[in-house]
Amino acid sequence: MDASGCPGCSKRDARIAELERRLAELEARLKTNATNSSTPPSANPLGADKPVVKKKSKRRRGGQPHHPPHLKQLLPPEQVTKVIELAPEECTNCHAPLPRHAGPDDPEPKRFQTIELPPIVVEVTEYQAHARTCARCGEVTQAMIPAALRAHSVGPRLTATLSYLTGAQGISKRGVEEIADAIFGAPIALGTVANLEQEVRAALAPG
Repeated sequence: MDASGCPGCSKRDARIAELERRLAELEARLKTNATNSSTPPSANPLGADKPVVKKKSKRRRGGQPHHPPHLKQLLPPEQVTKVIELAPEECTNCHAPLPRHAGPDDPEPKRFQTIELPPIVVEVTEYQAHARTCARCGEVTQAMIPAALRAHSVGPRLTATLSYLTGAQGISKRGVEEIADAIFGAPIALGTVANLEQEVRAALAPG
């Protein structure tokens, strides 16, 4: 009799296949321990090899002491703001004087770059609304500072910078308040920092 036509035989074969699959999973799990997976040593099965304990390095993580910092990569020439050329004045072999400018056979110069911030001085724009007294009737007319100007005491570039520090870098509003004062020389109230963050969030929200 053909087994494929037997309903009971089909169920039996399916059950056997399922049991074999589960058995293979259990065997693989038994072979997993702290030495070949992320399993903690406390969860090791009986008889498993003891995990290899690596000796703790005496070196600190990151850059080592007295190792000078370097840029990740040299910046392209269009980003270089100043070039200082250093050229030898005499031959190290015969001490003959050397030309000041490079010749066709001279190799390309070796390059080393340093980066620095220019002195940071914020641009402060003051709007003065003057008043004038009419010579004819004595009426004093006061100029008005537009509401659109009074709505923003911080410019767009500083707004973007401070919001980047709070949003992308996770610096607290109190920390950003201190950075604005200590680094940029811009004494900004804590509430202003919160308002700027909300303003940028609203501007970036999908329309």
